[in-house]
Amino acid sequence: MAFATLGTNGESQATRNANTAEGGTIMNRRKRILALVLIAAGVIILFGKWLNPLSLIALLVLCYGIYAMRAGRVPFGYKCLAVGAGLLLLNHIVLLIGGILLSIAVFYARSRELHAGRRYTERVEWVSQLKRDREAWTPENISLWHLFGDVDCDFSLALPAEPDTVIHLQGLISDVDLTFPEEYGLELDVFVGYGKVSFDGQGRPGMLNKFVWRSPGYERSEQKVRVVMAHAAGNVNIRMN
Repeated sequence: MAFATLGTNGESQATRNANTAEGGTIMNRRKRILALVLIAAGVIILFGKWLNPLSLIALLVLCYGIYAMRAGRVPFGYKCLAVGAGLLLLNHIVLLIGGILLSIAVFYARSRELHAGRRYTERVEWVSQLKRDREAWTPENISLWHLFGDVDCDFSLALPAEPDTVIHLQGLISDVDLTFPEEYGLELDVFVGYGKVSFDGQGRPGMLNKFVWRSPGYERSEQKVRVVMAHAAGNVNIRMN
């Protein structure tokens, strides 16, 4: 009877622990939903006279995208952010055009500064793909601006023609994946307004992500790469192997 009582007590304790964990999960979910509701309410109160039904839908989609990213559904979250931003900007076409023109002007100024005294390629595209991850390729100095971009470059496959290379990327939403050999000298200056910046597997999603890093012995490296990026939203993954 004593053993039976102990077994019953153990089962009861396990049940209570499970219920407590489930209750904590539900509570965390409720807190997230409440936070999103409060954010939406605050935006409506502050900017109510400028909002219309399309703006409200856009804000709800943006909030849900942020919630999805925090819940670990990163690709779906980026899609929601893209849709929400598109709806919001389409409703304010003058703001959209002005923002694009300003971003391009900053891009050109920054491009000239980064590539001063050297030959480079300059591209402005609405949607761009830069894929260098399947076969041997020759790196070049490049400045690339895009609204939506997908960049995947593996420098372990590169056949450099110059001892140093500058990669300059700027845009609205981007997915960037860069791989470098360990013997490379690497200098990074990365900014993402909302999203994730990961270096060698270390990083987390957030707002105003800024990552600056320079590899030890950079100046003595035979092969150097400088990467400068600025995106409103995106996922940046950089690793060395």
